[in-house]
Amino acid sequence: MKTFTTIKEFLRFRKTIISKKLSLVPTMGDIHDGHKSLIDIAKKKSDLVVVSLFVNPIQFTSIDEYNSYPDTLKRDKDILVKQGVDILFCPNKKEIFPQEFNTSIVINKFISILEGSFRPGHMEGVATIVTKLFNITNPDLAIFGEKDFQQLTLIKSLCKDLNFPIKIISSKTVRDSNGLALSSRNNFLSREEKFQAHEIYKALMYGYEQIIKGEKVAENIVNLIKTRLDNFDLIKVEYVSIRNPKTFEELKIISEDFIILIAAFVGKTRLIDNIKYVEKL
Repeated sequence: MKTFTTIKEFLRFRKTIISKKLSLVPTMGDIHDGHKSLIDIAKKKSDLVVVSLFVNPIQFTSIDEYNSYPDTLKRDKDILVKQGVDILFCPNKKEIFPQEFNTSIVINKFISILEGSFRPGHMEGVATIVTKLFNITNPDLAIFGEKDFQQLTLIKSLCKDLNFPIKIISSKTVRDSNGLALSSRNNFLSREEKFQAHEIYKALMYGYEQIIKGEKVAENIVNLIKTRLDNFDLIKVEYVSIRNPKTFEELKIISEDFIILIAAFVGKTRLIDNIKYVEKL
């Protein structure tokens, strides 16, 4: 596995592989089975796989949140080698955001709803780092997980609006044996918190089942999910929203494809998840 820590070094190398189909898997490290599934897809779809590992400071809502993010570079390198990754791009903070950096990418549709509303600056931070990574690595395709569905939708919009010739491929959420979506944040959960965190996906499944059975009023489904989770003292729901997975518009009446999105605190740890229905043609 070739490792690059500077943009200059990577760009020099990139010129030598212009005939190869390159896929990008962006990560912030703390590699888990969810990341591995993205890498597996990338290996099947391209000649070379580049994984970026950069903890992006501008998508966190506080310096404490940023500083608490795990630093697992050595362990991550070992995992990536075993996964057959060809290239690792792991720059430091100053390399990506030098002192004179003064640009932000704002996608208006996403900055004031759900994650954009509850985590001010987060969507802009994601859009900015992804734009930088796309410009630096110049991939043919990029792989993102569906757990961060609003982020995935934002990135698709970004590519369309800014004419990035990059195919965005989404990968289904990877879960543990009890349904909890895999996330680096799960490491912060105590045993009891993790036990209760499993109820988030169960509540999503319950709401999904009620829709399939015939309940079409979105507000009713939202209330059912919230009421179910109110029974667990460590869970505090931040939002539940039902949207069109293609347009990301909020649904009042569910008569088409839908996605139920949720954000909730379990203890002090904030988790997000979703469940999606798309009618097969």
